[in-house]
Amino acid sequence: MVEINPIAALTIFFIIVIVLLIFFWPKIGIYPRYKRGLVSTKRVLIEDALKHIYDYEYRSLSTTLNSIAGNLNITPDNSAKVIDELEELKLINFDNQIITLTSDGRSYALRVIRIHRLWENYLAEETGYSELDWHEEAELVEHELSTDEANKLAAKMGNPKYDPHGDPIPTHEGTVPENKGKHLNELQVGEIIRIIHIEDEPKAIYTQLLAQGFYPGKVIQVIDTNSERIKIAMDGEERVVAPLLATGITVQSLPEPKFVNEKLKSLVDLKSGEDAEVLKISPMIRGQQRRRLLDFGILPGAKISILMKSPMQDPVGYLVKDTIVALRKKQAELIYIRT
Repeated sequence: MVEINPIAALTIFFIIVIVLLIFFWPKIGIYPRYKRGLVSTKRVLIEDALKHIYDYEYRSLSTTLNSIAGNLNITPDNSAKVIDELEELKLINFDNQIITLTSDGRSYALRVIRIHRLWENYLAEETGYSELDWHEEAELVEHELSTDEANKLAAKMGNPKYDPHGDPIPTHEGTVPENKGKHLNELQVGEIIRIIHIEDEPKAIYTQLLAQGFYPGKVIQVIDTNSERIKIAMDGEERVVAPLLATGITVQSLPEPKFVNEKLKSLVDLKSGEDAEVLKISPMIRGQQRRRLLDFGILPGAKISILMKSPMQDPVGYLVKDTIVALRKKQAELIYIRT
């Protein structure tokens, strides 16, 4: 008969207990966390699908199984599972391969969209995050922030009506203004319009739109248009926009068309020994960056000159009143002056 060592048996028992605790301890164990992860992933897919369906309905497009699969970057089989779940929760109607939101589904979608756009506005106005990162950061927060937290954030920011891309922010009651804009590639030659929205997805196209100087509020005129290109006048010069990029720009006609196609000088055009007057700061400078410039006295009408340049010419030290301000070229390009 094999003799069992009591100490060894006790040690094995404690090891088994510890392993079980590591795996099954409520809330912090591996298995409960795994289960929460599955639930969280499932909820994220459901909320992302609702956002997609709402976006298509807002733009008068038809949502299908394949459009959901493409937007969520999942397989058609997984897309079908998400649709089944949405139907079971009574958040959508699925009829003849066309998907529409129920009243509850629309309310749910608007809650998520409200949080997303509020957070984008917060990042733009209150932080130093790059505009290229606003959307991705908001994608993470929209699934975590509660309705009460979103309402407090909105109140803190003065209940903004639009996010920094020009998208309307749904109210707490779930109301959204009607979509009245047109895409840039739908316009006629000679039309003078104001940009009201810049699409921030996909990121590659949004990056190109930013690089070309497009932003909500910019006034432009259509010079020529065809299936291959759209020629516009903006900032004192003619530019060519590809039709694919033009679909990411939503515009509205001006009630009293007035277009001044003037190329403004910026701080990078200022030469050593010259004095200049600040005309305006581009709307593309926002949040903490904008407040920093205003705190340093860079306001419309302020006198400014070059005090010193770094060996690489970037940054440059400017004298504003009695204050020395060091600015990078990227910032100086967005401060307009009159010499």
